[in-house]
Amino acid sequence: MEPIPVFAPHIGVDTLKHVTDALDVGWLGMGALTKEFEERIASVLNLRDRYVVVTNTGTSALHIALLAAGVGPGDEVITTSFNYVADHQAVIATGASVVMCDIRDDNLGIDCDKAGELIGPRTKAIIPLHFAGIACDVEGVYRLAKRHHLRVVEDGCHAFGTSVDGRPIGGFGDIACFSFDPVKIITSIDGGAVVTPNRAELERLRHLRLLGVDKDTLLRYQNSRAWDYDVVSQGFRYHLTNVMASVGLSQIKRLSEFIESRREVCRRYNAAFADIDGLTPPRTDFADVSPFIYSLRVPGNRRDSLIQHLDKRGVGVGVHFIPVHKHTYFREARRGDMAVTERICQEVLTLPLHSNMKPAWVERVIEGVTSFFA
Repeated sequence: MEPIPVFAPHIGVDTLKHVTDALDVGWLGMGALTKEFEERIASVLNLRDRYVVVTNTGTSALHIALLAAGVGPGDEVITTSFNYVADHQAVIATGASVVMCDIRDDNLGIDCDKAGELIGPRTKAIIPLHFAGIACDVEGVYRLAKRHHLRVVEDGCHAFGTSVDGRPIGGFGDIACFSFDPVKIITSIDGGAVVTPNRAELERLRHLRLLGVDKDTLLRYQNSRAWDYDVVSQGFRYHLTNVMASVGLSQIKRLSEFIESRREVCRRYNAAFADIDGLTPPRTDFADVSPFIYSLRVPGNRRDSLIQHLDKRGVGVGVHFIPVHKHTYFREARRGDMAVTERICQEVLTLPLHSNMKPAWVERVIEGVTSFFA
């Protein structure tokens, strides 16, 4: 029996052709294809007076986004413990401190009421996560940020293509970050992006991305480089190469196809699990959701048994996430009440979800879950 992995990137001949063409050009570093990938992202997100900077990873995107937002030593940034640790490490890399907040039970996004209780004189920004591609309480986040004059750096790493009231995440609001790592909806092998509404921040992000060099970006976009450059700021080697961008370009051209195929699988799962006592499927019809993962909530005392049951049927699963406040490095970080996070992390279980997933695999996953509860 062929095992069903949790993640399976969809790489076709179109991607191989894009990579071969990029290699044939002979300019392997950041170049014209990097610029084209940024332009494609801007088009997909329907950006107006907003700007894209792509990076080598989603974590790099979060790091320079926070720096561009003015976060630094002595500041605090509020984010959820229910997330992967990249956000928290990005905060630490700026010299700021992480303050961890609980989540809501309905969308597993940041609890804005609890976040408000954590705001203090050192609070500079909020990082809300759109978990599994399902938007958090965006209106609540921005209302809270406006009231306290805070920056918002949206973690859209799960949500490239998700919309809120008809507007794509990243197409409105403050700064947004995305990830194109190997398991995301589209991949550039590894990669990320920052979207900013501020032209001055665009230049700052470009400097931060490429070692603080002032004029190199525009020339590299033409597969060339400057030899009379200046270094005007702190910077990092966070740029995305032409070769990686070529993979991203091949994928973004198929984004609508990938999203729709994933929505169909998620709806199949929701329908199959809706009437099973104790199970909590995602509370969405996926109409505006670009689903990165499908996370089912299982009663905590039955999750391990279900994992074993599925393993015997060759169905891989994941657990998203171990709460960050449980990790050794972050145990002393300031945080609020974590009642929902503590409970959800004992229940959440990620089932296989792929772009253009094999129908037989979808049926095996459904049979595996439903047979356990039968």
